[in-house]
Amino acid sequence: MIKFFRNIRKKLLNEGKTSRYFKYAIGEIILVVIGILIALQINNWNENRKAQKLAKENYINLLTSLEQDLIKVKKISNYNKKSLVALRKIIPTKINDSLFELNDDDLNTFLIELGFSVRSFIPQTGVYNLLTSNNGFDLMKSDKIKSSLIHLYDYQYKAYEDLDKQVDNKYHSQLGTVLRQKIVLIIEYNPNLTITHRATMNRFEEHFEELALASRDLYPMIAFNTNNLVKIEESITKLIPLINVEINK
Repeated sequence: MIKFFRNIRKKLLNEGKTSRYFKYAIGEIILVVIGILIALQINNWNENRKAQKLAKENYINLLTSLEQDLIKVKKISNYNKKSLVALRKIIPTKINDSLFELNDDDLNTFLIELGFSVRSFIPQTGVYNLLTSNNGFDLMKSDKIKSSLIHLYDYQYKAYEDLDKQVDNKYHSQLGTVLRQKIVLIIEYNPNLTITHRATMNRFEEHFEELALASRDLYPMIAFNTNNLVKIEESITKLIPLINVEINK
């Protein structure tokens, strides 16, 4: 094609048609510029299409991660709420006599619920970390989603994790120690919560004051952490429909 245009220009010069030559040359330049612009436009269109596809994939991965987190946070929040109910029965300074009337099965169930708070919510942060490390956020057009994700992952998740570590340490050093070493309630924290050594009413009565004291120390931390979980659940619940809108565009 280039050789074809060159031959035309050469022929015009040889025939002495200078004005037509310049007009033709200018026209040729314009055509070349138009061709370049069209190529750039096509390239930009392809790049935008790839970026939109990648952004959609990122949204889908985030959605899957958040939906799984929502299931887990609800489960751990329910465990904490059950633990708080049990703790409220044992922390008053006035002894709750009804606790000493429990049969063996109910006593062990009650003591297990005291320790429900030891279960932790472990969020899935892999997708978010990948997006923040490879500029995946730049592909997201929704500033509301980006700010909500930053608040959830960089503030709420980390705040929960920090307090949860404190709860875990306090439980194992105080309440858990009384349950394991004094009341001799030994539990395997599998999905079925298998009891390997059951508590007895005699040991419960003997070490009740120690158990109540440890429960009083732990209660406010669990209550605060449960509130964190509720707020995390609210944040995820608000994020999911926003992400769905972006996926369905």
